Amino acid sequence: MLSFVDSLKQIIADVQTTGGAVVERIVPSSDLLQRLRECAVQRIAEMKTSRIALLEWFTEGFFDEYVRVCVIHLHKLGVVDDDLTYRIITKVIDSALSTGRYRWKREAEDFEERLAFSLAEIWEQMGDEQTLAYTFAQERWLIAWDYQESHWKTTSLGRLFLELSPVQAATFLLSIDTLFSTGEHDLRHIGATVLRSLLHSQPDSIEIPRLILLHRDVLTRLGILRERKRYHPNRVHLTPVGKIVLRRVLDKDNPLRDAASSLIETEELGDVFRGSALEIHDVLQLVNQSELVDNANRESITTSVQLYQAGKYLDSLRVVYPSIEAIVNSMLVRAGEQPDRFRGLANKVQWLEQHGGIPPDVSSAVEVFTGRNRVLHGNFSPPADYVFPLCLLAFRYLRRLITEYRPTSANTA
Repeated sequence: MLSFVDSLKQIIADVQTTGGAVVERIVPSSDLLQRLRECAVQRIAEMKTSRIALLEWFTEGFFDEYVRVCVIHLHKLGVVDDDLTYRIITKVIDSALSTGRYRWKREAEDFEERLAFSLAEIWEQMGDEQTLAYTFAQERWLIAWDYQESHWKTTSLGRLFLELSPVQAATFLLSIDTLFSTGEHDLRHIGATVLRSLLHSQPDSIEIPRLILLHRDVLTRLGILRERKRYHPNRVHLTPVGKIVLRRVLDKDNPLRDAASSLIETEELGDVFRGSALEIHDVLQLVNQSELVDNANRESITTSVQLYQAGKYLDSLRVVYPSIEAIVNSMLVRAGEQPDRFRGLANKVQWLEQHGGIPPDVSSAVEVFTGRNRVLHGNFSPPADYVFPLCLLAFRYLRRLITEYRPTSANTA
């Protein structure tokens, strides 16, 4: 877990600073890809034992990805000619389809043969370590390609990921997967159904055929699973840390899933998370300038920020929550409404949305806080890593509440 999470963080940090490795964006030319498809289909037709390859490579769509990672690796070695690339990859295809072990000529002086030998493992594991990490990060939207600037960029999810501990990071990544997954047979993202079956499996070892190979690889890299090679080569073991992570991911009150969902939604609306330090800075500036915040509430928010910076997230959340409601009350008073006639914060923001005071996404986001009354009112004292994302979401909500507010029609009449 530590090494994989750390490699992801290094890539995200590098992308944030330099724009990342542009070579990881290279894709094979359409002509090269088509020639290799035709070659692969011809080889499959010649080999009666290669029906599984036809399903995996073309029906499930893996072939293009195998070629892409090989082309990227060859570019890293300085091999950019399509004809040479074609000859090398056809040898790799022959190896992948061979029923027996392909007889590589390790001592052969043929350059193409040696390159093909080096590519065989790249093909099998879908990339070298750097490409695997870039692909993983892109598929979880930790990084994205900036088409205007022609380099990688760090997303809101990526910036939050940089601030998380290893266990939080694993929980966050799998929470993202459950949001993106299209179902049990999604080849890229691991759905909640699959994770639940792993958590409740008895005994704590799982037959490999029950897991898609890519899923098993991801879970192993994250430290959720451990292979039992010596005694049970066809089984994997759910680790103690894996049990903790899966329980947190599948918890209906998983705050990291809420954080991921919120960051995805707001970034699509153009509101980018730049990191908690800048987020806090923006909040303090806004509350010092906004007429919606009186002096007493301004002091409360400052206190909440200080508690947050000291790592006292639960205390910070319990201080900032009443401040959010006080600002909402101020909005209602400006609209000529009496806050006391509403039952709870959710009803208040719903009224503001219905009358054009705040946009729908700001109204719906408040459910994250109202749904956790036991945390806010002292009935539940969760660990700090549970409250941290809730506290961060509260500050983001406070900022968006102020910046997105528009006087309602009742106020302007």
